[in-house]
Formats: sequence, C-alpha cells, structure tokens
Amino acid sequence: MNLQDYERFYFAVYQAFADTVAHLLERSIAAAGDLPKPQSIQARAKTPESLHKRMQETGNLDADVAVVRRDLAGVRIIFYTNNDVDRFLNSSIVFDNFDVDRDATKIHHPVEENGQVRYQAVHYTVSLNEARAVLPEYRDFAGLRCEIQIQTILIHAWAETSHDIIYKIDDREGFGNEALDQIRKRFDRIMDRYLMPAGYEFQRVQQDYERLVAGKQLFDQNLLESLKAAADNNERFDLVSSLSDDLLPLYDDVPSVFPEVVEVLVGAVEAARATTTKPIETPFSTFDGHAAEEIAEKVVEVIDRYRYTAVEEVYLALQRIFVGEAEERIRTKILDAVGHLAQYNLQVWEQVGPDVQRRLAKLIKRQKDCSTETRPLIVETWKELLDAEATGTEWSADAVSWQAGEVPVATVYELRQTAMTALFELFETAVDDRERRLVFHALDNATRTASRSGPSGDFLRQVLIDHAAIISFYTSRAEQISYELRETIEHNALYAYYRTTELLGTKGAAMGCLHQASQLAEAILALRDRFNTDQTFVRYKILVGFEGVMPQQWEDRGFDHAKVDAYRDSQIEAFLDEVDDLSRSTWLEFLERCAATRSDDMATFPKLGQFIVKLSENQPSVAKFLLANGNDDLLRFLPGFLNGLIKSGDHAAYKQSLDEFLARPGHLLSIAVHWRGSSPNDPETLKVLLNRAIEDDDRHAIAECLLFAMRNYPENVPSNDELVRPALRHLIAVKDARWINLAWLPEKTPFFETFEAIDASLILESLVEFPEIPWNGERILSFVAEPYLELVWDFLGRRLQHPSEGGDDVRYEAVPHRFQLLAASLSSDARLAVAKARGWFEEDSSLFGYRGGRVLASIFSGCPPEFAAALVALIDAGTVKDAKFILSVMQNYHGETSTHSVLKALLLKLPDDEGVRAGVSRSLENTGVVHGEFGFVESLRMKKALIEPWLEDGDVRISGFARRQIADIDRRIQSEKRRADAQSALRKLEFDNLDDDADGNREGG
Repeated sequence: MNLQDYERFYFAVYQAFADTVAHLLERSIAAAGDLPKPQSIQARAKTPESLHKRMQETGNLDADVAVVRRDLAGVRIIFYTNNDVDRFLNSSIVFDNFDVDRDATKIHHPVEENGQVRYQAVHYTVSLNEARAVLPEYRDFAGLRCEIQIQTILIHAWAETSHDIIYKIDDREGFGNEALDQIRKRFDRIMDRYLMPAGYEFQRVQQDYERLVAGKQLFDQNLLESLKAAADNNERFDLVSSLSDDLLPLYDDVPSVFPEVVEVLVGAVEAARATTTKPIETPFSTFDGHAAEEIAEKVVEVIDRYRYTAVEEVYLALQRIFVGEAEERIRTKILDAVGHLAQYNLQVWEQVGPDVQRRLAKLIKRQKDCSTETRPLIVETWKELLDAEATGTEWSADAVSWQAGEVPVATVYELRQTAMTALFELFETAVDDRERRLVFHALDNATRTASRSGPSGDFLRQVLIDHAAIISFYTSRAEQISYELRETIEHNALYAYYRTTELLGTKGAAMGCLHQASQLAEAILALRDRFNTDQTFVRYKILVGFEGVMPQQWEDRGFDHAKVDAYRDSQIEAFLDEVDDLSRSTWLEFLERCAATRSDDMATFPKLGQFIVKLSENQPSVAKFLLANGNDDLLRFLPGFLNGLIKSGDHAAYKQSLDEFLARPGHLLSIAVHWRGSSPNDPETLKVLLNRAIEDDDRHAIAECLLFAMRNYPENVPSNDELVRPALRHLIAVKDARWINLAWLPEKTPFFETFEAIDASLILESLVEFPEIPWNGERILSFVAEPYLELVWDFLGRRLQHPSEGGDDVRYEAVPHRFQLLAASLSSDARLAVAKARGWFEEDSSLFGYRGGRVLASIFSGCPPEFAAALVALIDAGTVKDAKFILSVMQNYHGETSTHSVLKALLLKLPDDEGVRAGVSRSLENTGVVHGEFGFVESLRMKKALIEPWLEDGDVRISGFARRQIADIDRRIQSEKRRADAQSALRKLEFDNLDDDADGNREGG
C-alpha cells in the first residue's frame, strides 16, 4: 500500500477502524465499573497530507506505508489525573480486547535516552484479537494496526499546543530558528514548572480524597462495633489495620473518641487471646491466619501512635495488655510504648511542658499497684522521668533530623524526687534480684546529665545531689543486697568515683559544684567501706563474676584488667593455703554460696573453676569431702573437681570419685566435659560413659563423647566402631543434630585423615535434620568433602528435599545463603556439581531456581569459566529440559559478562523457544539489590551497556535478540523513571502539605 492507495482506498477504512477501537475501549471501561471515566476518547486516521509530510521527512515516500508507520489509525484516551492513567494501565482492558505488539509499545517520559523530551504518555500498538477479527462486522479490520495513546488532560493540552506551534511551521531555513528555539524552551519550562507539578498535585488530591471516602465508609459502618463483634482474628486484624490507616488519621477530633477506641482495642486483644487461629483461604493457597500476638502488636502500634490524645487511658490500656501477654517480643514493644509516653518529647514540651509526666506520676501513685505483673511498666515510667534530656525528631521529604536539649531542672525537680522515692520503695519491695536490677538501672538514669551537650551548672549540681542520695540508699541497705548485685553497684560506683574526683578541682569550681561533688565522693567511699566489711563478699569477688572491684582500683586508676586478673590469681593462691581438713566445712559453705550464683555469662565462673581445679589437685581429701557433701549447685563444677583430682596423682581418689558419679544419675555430662578438659587415658571407661549416656538418652553427653573422639583420635579413644558410630546412630535415631553446635574444631584432626565412608555417611545423615548449617557444621563438612565430595553433594540434595524446607511450621534453611569454608571443595569439580544439581532439578523443578539453583550460584560465585564451560557443554549435548535447568541456575546471577557465553549458547541451541528467550531476558535484567529512588533506572542503564556488544555479534540470532532486549530495557527505563518521579514528587508534596499545616496552625495560634 503506497501513499496513493492509502489516500484513495484505505484512509476511510483506517478511520472506521480507529472509531471501532475507540468504541470497544469506551464500552469496556464502562463495563468494568471500577475504572475512572475518561475526559474524552478521540479517534482519527492519519491524514494523507500529514502522512506524506512524515514520509518525506524520513525519505520513505515509496515505501509501504503500513510497514513504516504504526499509527495510521490512532485512539487517544485522555484522563483527568495520573491516578486515573495508572488505574487504567493496571487493568487488563487493552490486553483483553486486543493483540498487543509488546515490542512496539512505547512509554514516553523525559529521560537521558530521549534527550529529556517532555511529552509524557503510554502508547500501545494493537490489532484486533483473533476472536473479534473473524466476526463479520470486524472482518475488514483484520491485520490492521492502531496506536492507543493514554495521557492526562494536562499533557494532552501541552502536546496539542506545542505540536501546533512547533511542528507546523514550514521552511524555516534562514528565518526564525532562534525564536523557535526560545519558544521550545518556554514549552519545556511550562511543563517543568507548571504542568508536571500540577499533575502531581491533582494526583495527591485524588489520593487524599479516595482515602477520605474509604474512611467515611468505615465511619458510617461504625467500625468500633464491628471490631467488638469480630468473629475471628483475621477479621480483627483487618479492622484494626483499617482503624489505624483509614479512620483515625481522618477523624476530626481524635482526643474526644480515643478513650473509647482504646477500650475497644484492648477488648480486641483480650478476645484474640481466647480465639483459635483460623487459616486464611485464598484461590491460590491456604495461609496461616493472624495470631493473637499479631493483633496485640498492631494494637500497641496504634495506641503508641496516638499516645498523647488520652494519656491516662493509654497507660492503663498498655498495662492491661502487658499483664496478659506471654510473648516476650510483644512485651518489649509495650515497654517501649510506655517509654515513648513517659519520655520528655521536645514537641510536646513546647506545648504543655512536663504535663504528660505529671499526669503519669499522679496516675501511678493513685493506682498503688506495684505487683510483679505491672512492675516493669512502672519502673520504665519512673526511669524516663529521671532523664536529663528532651528529644524529638523533625521529618522532611529527604531527611530526618534528631534534636535534643536539657530539661530545666527546676521544672522537673519534683518529678525527679517523686520518681526516686517511688523507685526506692520498689527496690525494697522487690522479691528477687531481677526486679532489683530493673530498679537499679532506672535509678542510674538519675545519675546522668544531658549527653549531647555540656550540662548546665544547675542540673549538674542536682545530679550530684541525687546520685549521693542513691548511693546512701544502697549503703543503708547493704545487708539486704545480694553479692551479685553488690558487685554491679560497687563497679558502677567506682567509675562514678573517677568522674566525681575530676570535679574536685578547678573544673568543679567553674561549675559551682565543689561541695556537691565532695559529698558524692564521700558517699561512694562510705558505700565501698560498708560493702567490704563483709569479708565473705570480699572473697566472693575474687572467685565469682567479672565486675568485682579490687582495693587497688580505688587508688590507682591505671589498675587495669590485666592487673586485676593477676591480683585475683594471687588471692586464689592465698586461699589455697588456707584450705585443709579443719576448715573444709567453712569452705564448703562458702563455695556453695559462690556456686549458687545464676548467670548465663561464661565470664562469671572462670576463677571459681580455676580455684576448684587447684584445690582438688592440692587437697584431694578435701575435694572428696566437698563432692560427698556438696549440694547440686556445687556439683555443677564436677568437671573441675575431676580435672584437679586426675592432676593430683592420687589415682585412687580420682577413680573412686569417677566411678561414684558415673553410677549416680544426672552426672554423665559433667564426666564427659571432664574428659574434654583432661583427656584421661581410659578408653574402656569412655565406652562405659557413652553406653550409659545412650541408655539414658543423654544427648549432650553423647555429643561430648563423639567430639572427644574426633578431637583426640587415635589417642585414648576406642575404635570408631565402638564409639563414633554408636554415638552417631543414636543421634540419628532420635533426630538430634545439636552436637554440631559443640563441634569447635579449628583445624583438621587425624580423625578426618583416616575415617571411612561409613563414618562420613553417618556424620552427614545426622546433620540432615539440623535446621541450618552453622559455621561449625560447614567446617566439619569441608573436612568430609575432601575425600568424599560426592557424598556431600548428595547430603545437600537431601536437605533441599527435606519436608521442612520452605515449610511454615519450622524454620529450616537447607543451605546457608553463602558458603564460606565449604565453597572451595564444592567448586573444585564443576561437572560433578552440574550433574548433581541436574538430578535435583529432575526430582523437583518447581522451586529449583530458588533452592538448588541458588546453591550453585552461591558456590560458583560470578560464574567462573570452568562452571560456564560445564553449563555450555550440557547445552550442546542436552534437551529443552536441560535448558530450563540452566535458566533456573542463571536466574541467580545478575547478567554479568561471565554469564554471557551460557546465555548465548541457550539462544543458539533453541532460538525459537519463547520460554528460553524469556529466561535469557530475565537473567540479563536481574538487578539484585538497588539503592535510592532511581536505583532501578541506573541498574537498567548498566544492563543496557552490558548487552550492547551483542549488537556486533556475527550471528543474527544474537544481534537480533540484543536489539529487542535493548528496546525493552529502554521502555523499562522510562516506565521506572516515570514511577520514581511520581513517588518522589508525591512524597515532597506530602511533607510540603505538613509544613503548610504547621504554618497555618502557628498563624492561628
């Protein structure tokens, strides 16, 4: 079809086709119901005159116009706002009614690639789909193409006006070019300065209005009553979310209703706890329903956000939720919410000063509830009232600023004294050290000044006075304070003493606090003397803990950790000289007190253990007495006693104690730990120990025996058939692989030089059930992989096929995200790796890319040449299924140049396979993690640069693919830039509106 044919015969056909496309779109939009109504839908066929001009400009006057022009028929859908455009684009109307030429689809948006052309729209090139094209009324339009343009009315006005002015002036040679350039710049400026901001403003207004409508519907439906009547936790969660996101933000007078809202929210939490979790059924799958903890967490978030609208009600609500909450994570969130409510907030302080804190203090005093259940919240509140700083944040579109300032001490003086008095009472009524430590840390807040700037003289003096009062309180209660807490208090007081003595000179004089600093120093020394009159406490500090203060530290600030450690060692030697048969009962009582200390910190007992070892070595008879009469706390140190007895040379005493405790229940683990520490040359007893542990199912003791063999083989160890294999078989039988947590093997041991395939198989089988492969486990696997690499690959395959992998009930990570120690062995044979993973794919291909494919990509990071060569070899000799396997692996790379040989081989092997072409495209465009608003745009540009060399490939299958791929990337760049520009503009508008509101509030007083 040439120009003459188009003018004579086809112009009318294309006009009718454009009208038909417009009619179909109009009917489809109306039928959808939930789509915005366009401002207008225009249809036209390209006039012969315009077509002649365009083809003359491009030098195609003699070409087939249907080939060179895609827009002979055109339909323009004009919407009011960007939101309307997005909602239409997100619908499937165009794709449901037409065949879309995806390669011809264009997204117009100003980017570097198009010279920042300001025109913005989305253009689809379509034809009638087969179902319509065969109908009689549409038969004349079969095979014709139409361009559908989607844009806003603002862009339409700009495009039409600029088109009429700029592009319809003919023959400008030598005249008006400079003026026309200025006009063009003014059009760009109109777009940038007025139309684009106006479009985003309209978009923002429409979003706010739609949110308002949704909130009004919830308001009309009486959401609170619905929440009270909710049938299950899924409904409750949705209603609480709607209350938080759609109703409360738009309510005109939240303070007036929030007390009622809080009561309903607490009721929802209490009802949720009594409701069984109900699965969520969807057409695609069944998911776990919302648990009571999720309801509580969401409710706490809502209450925290609106905490200042009803201070007393919010505190009492958080207290009610806290009392009934068993989940520690939620309890911590509630504590944080109470802390937020009680803390000095700069923005609140500017409006009401410390009124919130006064109300909370009055409420707690009136409530008179300091039960164990509510105590943590009360302590947290008093702690915040003792803070020296008020803090706050200010947000802008691109940043958040953090502010802090010292609170006026005169204003908060009464609050501080009230809080300290209350905390003193809580300390005295505490039932255990856990409660006392909470109070201690809260009181410690009263000893600090503002940390972001130098304190004022007034506040510093008050802090010194309050600190002295706290120290005096501890001094007066010294006998009621446990040794463990005394250590902490004295340690804290030592460093306070260091800081205080710095104020006893010119620095303190300048701040006007010499007298207060002197009183605090005296109070600290009085505390020291009172604590240390108890000689048992003095001895306790030598043997237990890591916070104990030694006498020299008070006089010598340079008495550092090493000197403290040496001093404690010298005192231990002195203690040993005091131990004999006459004093053994006294030492028994003292050691039982030391052993009664409860701590999860491994630094608590090294010195006590050291003392017990040396005592047993020097005084075997005393050690036997202590073992015979010691309580369960002291017998926790049985390994130390046995380690000392074996060193003593008194074999009879050692053997008697060993046999005695081997026969008594509950001590197998301690004996196994002793074996680890002393390596006795007694394989027979070790076998007995293992057999006893297996009989009692003492898995920790079994693990110690197993690891002793691995560390010490072949010295002092029974054969593998007598120890290692029975131990592993039992752990396999009970599905307990926790032995790997204890497997600290810094170096490869002789065991792994001579172990057999059966041992390797048992080790690997035992680890299949472990939820994840820890660093220790990977080291063991690396030892196994050296002689038995194929077994390790099979082991990984078994883990990937484990029923718990990908399940919801148990967190089971088949393989780590990235191998460290094992990668070298696994990557040593690329062909074996590919063969094993190909087998995994055969077993289960559905999620292979996210499991087995990820494993290969992790091991062969960056797709090294030997791995790429193995994949190419499989492609050359393989099938379509092999190609799918390789694409599942390639999806875990990011289109690096090193992968291109594999991707090209796939295209050459199966050039017509659409699935292969799509997979190669995804592999090339895979971005991984990006940063920043325009991170995807920059990543796509880098992808384009990586693919451009393919255009020079001699094979048209490669170069043709590259051209289509680059065109697609260009479309995605414009689409992503369009999205990012809108997101950035809307966020700035949101914060600009907040600023306007703030200004309005200030103007209105």
